[in-house]
Amino acid sequence: MWPRVPGRALGLARCDRSGERQVAAASPSTSHIGDAMKTIVFSGPSLSEAEVQQLVTCVHAPPIKRGDLEAAGDYDLFVILDGEFGQNLSVTPKEILSVLERGKTVIGAASMGALRASELDRSGMIGVGWVYHYFRKSPVRRDADVALVYSPLDFKPMTVPLVDIEYWMEQALVAGLIAPKDSGRLLKLARGIFFADRTPDRLIDTLRRAIAADRLDALLAFSGGIPSVKSIDAGEALRFSASLVERRARTEG
Repeated sequence: MWPRVPGRALGLARCDRSGERQVAAASPSTSHIGDAMKTIVFSGPSLSEAEVQQLVTCVHAPPIKRGDLEAAGDYDLFVILDGEFGQNLSVTPKEILSVLERGKTVIGAASMGALRASELDRSGMIGVGWVYHYFRKSPVRRDADVALVYSPLDFKPMTVPLVDIEYWMEQALVAGLIAPKDSGRLLKLARGIFFADRTPDRLIDTLRRAIAADRLDALLAFSGGIPSVKSIDAGEALRFSASLVERRARTEG
């Protein structure tokens, strides 16, 4: 999500574990991958196309927006990771329900996918990962918690989403590296920075003014920097989708 990629259509690329990239046919209905379940993955800043290629045989598409599911109606398995919010209309629960009602499988994780899965898991959408469970237990689901700015050229994230910081603090609490009071203070400061301004440098500068430098350094060392829970969840979702495809192949084989 954010910022808009001008004139972005549903750009599809065939991807496989060999890393070879092929341009898919203009219409998804003419793309035949040869799997038991034809799979399409919508991702961007959470996991790059090259990373997706290493994990699952699929057709790759950019972050999902409204209308993309209808355009990709010929697939059997839909993995929704990233999606658009402000720059285009977002994919609606109704669109996903329509896919589920046709007997298709829809997996959501990481970002937009996790948000929609937390809303539709009782209707058959499969949620995977920490962010999904974070939304599932939240009394108020805020899309701002997964919002970030990414490069329109290669989808690389340029700011830090709040869920990354929530995950980081949770892991540090479990490890006994930070007290609940201090964790809450750091989260409040992070939430106070508008998502589009929450660059890594600005975030770290803000946190350094609230906690001793050595303690912050210890937290960063513990996690190897600010962890990307979106990327962690995206990988988990793709491994799960690959297992579904392999299971179907064995069943039908």
